[in-house]
Amino acid sequence: MDISIIIPVYNVASYIEVCMHSICRQTFRGNYEVIVVDDCGTDNSIALAESILKQELPRNAVFQILHHAYNRGLSAARNTGDKVSQGKYTLYVDSDDQLMPVCLEKLFQKAEETRADLTYGAYETFSEEHPDGIQSFHGSYIMAWNKLIRKDFLTRHHISFVEGLIHEDNPWNFEVSVHHPVTAVVNEVTYRYLIRENSLQTGKDYQKHFSAYCQILSEYSRIIYSMGAQDAYKYTHYLEQQKALFFSMTMKKGTPEQLHELYSLIRTLAPKPKCSKPDFHYYIPEFLGLWAYKKFHKYHLC
Repeated sequence: MDISIIIPVYNVASYIEVCMHSICRQTFRGNYEVIVVDDCGTDNSIALAESILKQELPRNAVFQILHHAYNRGLSAARNTGDKVSQGKYTLYVDSDDQLMPVCLEKLFQKAEETRADLTYGAYETFSEEHPDGIQSFHGSYIMAWNKLIRKDFLTRHHISFVEGLIHEDNPWNFEVSVHHPVTAVVNEVTYRYLIRENSLQTGKDYQKHFSAYCQILSEYSRIIYSMGAQDAYKYTHYLEQQKALFFSMTMKKGTPEQLHELYSLIRTLAPKPKCSKPDFHYYIPEFLGLWAYKKFHKYHLC
């Protein structure tokens, strides 16, 4: 099997048909499997997906539907698909998004030519108000979708998604990057990403995002501590940058209590950098450190 496409599905009846059509209408001539993970939604998303796959999936492809016993979230659904996938490469697809017809063909061809561990293409955003597209993006990005990654790379480095977390792509992408995958790029749009007003990513409940930011920083720290001391030091700047970014967002959108909680976490996590002007807050009492960090955290964003 050349490629495993893993698609978590939860209450996306309005979008799943277009997504499935795009997966069935690929120009790719190799073998691929479609793994749909039912995360216990309450609509008919799974029935719609199964109907289209049965009718339209080409002969060079197979599909299976896996069922969770209860709703476990996007990360768990991706992990469930990973456990049974048989492809040389894995491609994650969100069930409200679409693949361009050449997606599998272009990504696979580039991966094979370059022997890359990770191959990604450009993507285009669209919305229900602008179905023909809003903007296209080239270059690197955090999201796990639209990235063809060797399964043996994930297995060898024990990489999976953190369950129960929104912004789950952040620690996954970081853990992939610290293992230095051979990377290749397809300079062509291969994926269409739907911007939804009421999605978890665009929702207005900052508490959910705040909780995720705290957990993401903890995951970054865990990943860094799992390296040797010399390698860990290389990623200290990135971690400090992420701390400052989440702190800045919490200053704008969070409460004073959340800001204090986040700063307390910042002080406890990861190898501490050498003392410099923006870092001296680590070495003074916490209540003074918080005041100083408000003044100097912006230097880590440069």
